[in-house]
Amino acid sequence: MKKLFLLGGIVTLLATTACKSNNGGSFEVTGKVKTQNGKKIYLREIDFANQATISIDSQDVKSDGSFALKSGSKVTGQHLFLLSVDNGFPFIFINDNDKINIEFDPASPLHPSISGSEVTSKLYAFINKESAKDSVLNAALIQLDSLGKQATTTPAQDSLIGALKKNRDAKIADINSDIKNFVNTSDNALSVFYVLSTMAPNTLAPQDLLPLAQAASNRFKEDGSLAGFASRVKEAATNESNPNASFALLNQQAPDLTMQTPDGKPMKISDFKGKYLLVDFWASWCGPCRGENPNVVKVYNKYKDKNFTILGVSLDNDKDAWIKAIKDDKLSWNHMSDLKQWNSAAVQAYGFQGIPFNVLIDPTGKIIADDLRGDDLDNKLAEVLK
Repeated sequence: MKKLFLLGGIVTLLATTACKSNNGGSFEVTGKVKTQNGKKIYLREIDFANQATISIDSQDVKSDGSFALKSGSKVTGQHLFLLSVDNGFPFIFINDNDKINIEFDPASPLHPSISGSEVTSKLYAFINKESAKDSVLNAALIQLDSLGKQATTTPAQDSLIGALKKNRDAKIADINSDIKNFVNTSDNALSVFYVLSTMAPNTLAPQDLLPLAQAASNRFKEDGSLAGFASRVKEAATNESNPNASFALLNQQAPDLTMQTPDGKPMKISDFKGKYLLVDFWASWCGPCRGENPNVVKVYNKYKDKNFTILGVSLDNDKDAWIKAIKDDKLSWNHMSDLKQWNSAAVQAYGFQGIPFNVLIDPTGKIIADDLRGDDLDNKLAEVLK
């Protein structure tokens, strides 16, 4: 099964500089947000160098949903900016004009109405086209994985599995073709960076992504973030080509993490000391994770009465989507998240390169195995829980 690699979170991990351009600079962004009267809207800049966001402006949303935010003199050149209502899912845009108008629904930020920013309009047209294809692909992955995990299959099911694999491969090839075309033809470094770092890793493994990232870095030589991204892809490709390399935390005490459960209560990894614990790192938006969930459910039900449990740690940033995925996939174990996607403390603490990923912790708190999926997970649990 394909793994969704950490490169999707590269926006916060490059530790380089923001993209530069002769255009852009100070600007005003106006617009409307749907049904958000009385809430606060924030304008933030993504700060690559410090792996953070910089607060630029904020105001209360007016009774008709309108807002007007200004960058002031703090901004030079083009950058990636975030618009968010309270702590909701952010809308991303690029300041390629001094007056930009954006109307969006915070519950569905991928479908905005944009004027004054040609670069952002083109970027979202591409995002929406590929988002629809991603949804179809994820459904196909889940169906295929569910059939593939059956102990026995009929000839008719075998034929269906073969057809589904061909369909899956064709959909992935189509998405990858679109991504390569966008990256190779777009004249905006920030748009290229966004597509490479947040979309391409869903369907391109690091070794396949590397030549595309290096070509983009060479084409936009003045852009430090693309050079940093290419370097990160190279590191991930090297790690993937050496699958027998030992996990750095293997046979060490598991780093403790404290996050919130779906109902807002604090939970820690150390709360489960005394049991064998599988810490499962996943996300509702990760197709490979959702495809693996039926197998995780199966082993949980098989071993849950043998001093074993699971703790799901989500890299979501949308609480509703996280809770819905837990319910839809019937994940009846404990869950926690800091809702920071690739900014999650889990990524830094455990150093994994992609999801799905997991670690198996013994009753003393020591990590005894990692990255167990499919039959490997069942076999390892059978070994330690006999």
